[in-house]
Amino acid sequence: MRVTHIKATLSKQISLRLLKVIIPPCKSVIPKDELASYAVAINENPANARPSSPGGRSKRAIGTWSKFWSNGRTLKIAFTDNPPPPLRKAIQAQISKWQSSINLTFEFIESGYSDIRIKTGSDHNDSAVGTDALLYEQHMPTLNLSVDTAHPSFERIVLHEFGHALGLQHEHQHPKATIPWDKPKTYKFYKDQFGWNEDDVDFNLFKPLEINEHFLTPYDKDSIMHYVVDNEVTTGDFEVGDNSKISMLDRRAMRKIYPKPRSLVGL
Repeated sequence: MRVTHIKATLSKQISLRLLKVIIPPCKSVIPKDELASYAVAINENPANARPSSPGGRSKRAIGTWSKFWSNGRTLKIAFTDNPPPPLRKAIQAQISKWQSSINLTFEFIESGYSDIRIKTGSDHNDSAVGTDALLYEQHMPTLNLSVDTAHPSFERIVLHEFGHALGLQHEHQHPKATIPWDKPKTYKFYKDQFGWNEDDVDFNLFKPLEINEHFLTPYDKDSIMHYVVDNEVTTGDFEVGDNSKISMLDRRAMRKIYPKPRSLVGL
């Protein structure tokens, strides 16, 4: 009986490991029209017009504005593919975990105009960043999910993608991150595992965000917005595990981005 139990446990561990490996991390979603992205961001929230860094480019240069929603507003969220009620409920439960740290209201709707639209039957996981969702036509999803509740990374993936929907970028590209990438090994790993070319890896891992594109909080290794970093793709002894929770610094940043009225702080 003990041998059988050990074999079953090992088999389960291997299965979970394989499930994690075959799903690639989300790639950054870049709007086709940068000026349109800027326009909707500023129209939604004038505070998105961030000043350029010293010696930097103008406001309309790529990466020098944020994409946060207008503080205090209601985000209407819909599903494009009518997922089964248990899946819908599970996704909504994960999304709602962001609620306590922001001054936004989530309204899940069945029909009518929506700001964010979720497709659950996708073949990948990604999301438009914040107000870029307003660039999509109403029949198009703005957030894609390819996992269901049985997947061990379900919680992490939903929280991560909705972090993008709220305007957050990838944490491993924080301007102050000092990840000791072993670039040749990283290129090979991402090619072998996910079929990414070197340009994909450069843009989604190595290229740091501009200072003005990343809401300034300290680099957070525990952020839900951080890629998993395998020890085998870094030099020395550095890795980042499968973060599955909204970190303390994630919440601190969101409270600054979407501050609640003072009378509601602590509620």
